[in-house]
Amino acid sequence: MENFNSYYDYGIKDLLSVFPADHKDKEGMAFWSGPKRAPSPIKFDSKNATHLSFVLSYANLIALALGIPENRDSTAVANIANGTEVAPYVAKKIHVQTEEDKEGEEKQPEPEAPEDEELTAGFLKELDTLVT
Repeated sequence: MENFNSYYDYGIKDLLSVFPADHKDKEGMAFWSGPKRAPSPIKFDSKNATHLSFVLSYANLIALALGIPENRDSTAVANIANGTEVAPYVAKKIHVQTEEDKEGEEKQPEPEAPEDEELTAGFLKELDTLVT
């Protein structure tokens, strides 16, 4: 359920805190227009077949990856979900850089990475000092 909330409830609330439904861009145009539509957070409901299917599938994928028994009983999973205490939503302090923000900035040059041979030689020198 934590992942459901992260993807469909809390993450959407965080996004809307940065770009509310009535947000305007620098030109005064609606941010959520054209192909961009303002999302709505979805609260988990164990009676909703789609919500339950997400949790059931997600849990079974993790179980399979960890090599533990899977649970395909949707009624049991719904009961577990109903009895699970979920952490309350806490707004994240995030900053999203838009294309408009990027236009005013100069691109910082990325530092050059050392060559593989130099890096390997450095590691070997460090290992040699540890061994001796």
